[in-house]
Amino acid sequence: MHLSFAKDQWTTEDFTYAYSRRFEETPVFAQREEYVESLANPDAVYGFDNISFLTRDKVAVGTKIAARCAFFGDGAPLVLLARDLETDERGVLRYGDYFEVVLYKNGINVWRLWQDPAGKPENGGIVWHKRLGAQFPVEEGVPHDLVVETAEKQLTITVDGTHTLTLRVEDLFETFHAGIDACEGVNRFWSLDVEER
Repeated sequence: MHLSFAKDQWTTEDFTYAYSRRFEETPVFAQREEYVESLANPDAVYGFDNISFLTRDKVAVGTKIAARCAFFGDGAPLVLLARDLETDERGVLRYGDYFEVVLYKNGINVWRLWQDPAGKPENGGIVWHKRLGAQFPVEEGVPHDLVVETAEKQLTITVDGTHTLTLRVEDLFETFHAGIDACEGVNRFWSLDVEER
């Protein structure tokens, strides 16, 4: 599945907005001529719009996810793998068990997030653990290609075809909803590809 986020070029037929249980707000992307964008939002708890856009149907291990994206300041565009989508009491699609592969100004982070009864209510009960931190400079304000290839118990992450990392993930889901998330600031997305193999 290929999406170009240029104006009038994409739909929500195969993909949908969905939101982490960590955030109450349910913003959508701002449409620009060639891309979509998340925005700073002083009314949001963390000061920015956190926006996720995922496959409606699950895909299987072996799927490759590629996003063309950019960030500004502390922005962090990411590839997201969510175990399940559930409708909350407001009719909003939510997820609470997921992986984030995060691109930011200092490189790549991989996070594992899940709901836990001991989790703080202000975070929707979500707790998290950092699985990988790889540091290298990433230029803000320019497009980057973030590619995540899934395999059995493994993620291979490539940035701009020059930095490649492989991470063993014993608890990687066999099937999941795949997509993108705009986090921690202003992020832009030009395209999203989800290729099942």
